[in-house]
Amino acid sequence: MSPLTVAQLESALFGAADILRGRTDASQYRDVISGMLVLKRASDQPGILRVPERARWSHIIGYEGKALGHVLNEALWELERSNPEVLKGVFEALDFDRWLGRAELKALVDHFDNILLSDDNLEFGDEVGRAYDFVLSAFADSAGKRGGEFFTPRSVVRLMVRLVRPQEGQSVYDPFAGSGGMLVQARQYVDEHGGDGASLALFGQEVNGATWSTARLNLLLHSITDSSVLCGDTLTDPLHSGEDGRVRRFDRVLTNPPFSIKYSEKEMRHPERMKYGGASGQLKIADLMNVQHVLATLRPDGIGSVVTPHGVLFRGGAEAEIRRGIVEDARLEAVIGIGPNVFHGTAIPACILVLRGTNGTPADQRGQVLFINAERELVTGRSQNHLEPQNIEKIVNAFREWADIPGFARAVSLEEIADNDFNLNIRRYVDTTPPPEPPLDVRAALFGGVPRSEVDVEMANFHAHGIDLADLFALKGSGYLDFLSDGCEATAARISVLAAAREEEFIDRCRSWWEETASRIAELAGTARLLMLRPRLMASFCEELLSARILDQYQLTGAFAAWWSDRHDDLRSLDLRGFSGVIDRWATADGGRSSYLPQNLARERVLDVLGEDLRSRVEKLVAAERQGLVDIYRSWGDRYETSLMDLEKQNEAAAARLGARLEKLGYT
Repeated sequence: MSPLTVAQLESALFGAADILRGRTDASQYRDVISGMLVLKRASDQPGILRVPERARWSHIIGYEGKALGHVLNEALWELERSNPEVLKGVFEALDFDRWLGRAELKALVDHFDNILLSDDNLEFGDEVGRAYDFVLSAFADSAGKRGGEFFTPRSVVRLMVRLVRPQEGQSVYDPFAGSGGMLVQARQYVDEHGGDGASLALFGQEVNGATWSTARLNLLLHSITDSSVLCGDTLTDPLHSGEDGRVRRFDRVLTNPPFSIKYSEKEMRHPERMKYGGASGQLKIADLMNVQHVLATLRPDGIGSVVTPHGVLFRGGAEAEIRRGIVEDARLEAVIGIGPNVFHGTAIPACILVLRGTNGTPADQRGQVLFINAERELVTGRSQNHLEPQNIEKIVNAFREWADIPGFARAVSLEEIADNDFNLNIRRYVDTTPPPEPPLDVRAALFGGVPRSEVDVEMANFHAHGIDLADLFALKGSGYLDFLSDGCEATAARISVLAAAREEEFIDRCRSWWEETASRIAELAGTARLLMLRPRLMASFCEELLSARILDQYQLTGAFAAWWSDRHDDLRSLDLRGFSGVIDRWATADGGRSSYLPQNLARERVLDVLGEDLRSRVEKLVAAERQGLVDIYRSWGDRYETSLMDLEKQNEAAAARLGARLEKLGYT
């Protein structure tokens, strides 16, 4: 039997949801599926939990003389009693007997009985956690505003983790933990970068009891059993403390607090956290209190990343003074705007603040804050906007390179921020508004021709595609060009032909790079070392193609990042099982049985598919760039192909024709 893929397990879990649909509300059938999944996984995979007899799956399906709901409740109670350090209080609200009828319970048990969840039956071993995370995302979609209380979109989580780069052996803390996605992703990041994710010390706190239970389950189903995620109000009573009784400090802090909650310091423990100012005993919006809690829980050399609404960047009064203190103490490294409608239940724009411990920002960045305006990097979705891998790659690269990119990123001096009264509104510093068209050249509009100055601005892009000035225009005179004799539209239609040779050279370079790279990939197939090659492969891919100037660095890294993300499980299978493993997973995905191919044919097939996928992404980007050239050329035609003199000549010719016609008809 082929191992179960994450897509198949996701489908199976949604099948369980279909059994429950209409019988309970979304939050209840999330809890029901969670309970069933834990019972089945614990029984199928020894060693995850201590499983007493009454909690074993064999006992559940062999029930006699008792109501099935009671048997399931009893199994969960016994499992919790045997594993209090992991499950204490997690299933308190779940009651199979009360929530579901006999028919639904029987269908549910039969459904899970057909899902084999031992590591031997799973493709990689982490499918249970990944599938559960996908189910949480779906529940968050259906829960609307309530979904935002427990679930941060995983694209945002991945971005935040990559910004702070947790390292092996460090401590990671999420003070507003939700469903625990930040902690899970931090561990996965370390594993994917060649470290031991299990060496991370994971801490969290969550005020909502049901959400806290979900977080504990999410961590458990990702095989994380040694975290410390506690239930309580973080601002009022932070529960993680050090030996000195003060709040504990961590190497990395990642969090998405609730937006714009009202709070008071009146009954708050550890008020020293609010070093830069707080609520002064009155109910105030807590956004910058959350930020200060993150600052207070960072070790001196620690790095934090926190989501906030845009209002924290520019609201006045006490909040302006808090911002001043944070900036002047070099605790703010970057402000990243990710635009509106990204989070469940709210359409307001959000941003990510990258924060530093008391050591402050790195010496070479001291006195500056990096602003990144990524609102145009969002991909519009049906109900929510989201970040794709290529968008995340661009943001992360700009942050790591501390790059000035017009319309996207800029390092701003403390003096400039102070001149703006510590208003951190991103658009003050990085404006994404497209540059206006140059003003219409009056001489060209009157007498014809295209201003050479407008054309010269764009010619580097045409040259990159192998198109020269003479292919587009004839010389008219000093400072002006004429459209070719067959007209603007005919020349615009010829641009794809003119660009074909240079573009084919570019695609051939992409093919050559892949042929060389495929050999390296083949050498590492089955060695469990392939995935760590990602940074080197991306760098060499860009190095090979960037000099052609057809695509820029961010387009190339974006194409590679999107390809790597979409093909990640194929590459992972190749890394662990070799080429035959990939062929098997493709056959399974197509609904067929595993098919045998000789090793040489399997290698050829897999490398061809992977290479063609990457190449097709590059070709689409090249085609989009070429279409951009066509649009630019046509815009010159719209502005200048017909001059006022041409219109006058056309009017004179039309008048002459009309006069001749009238004379012919006997009118004089």
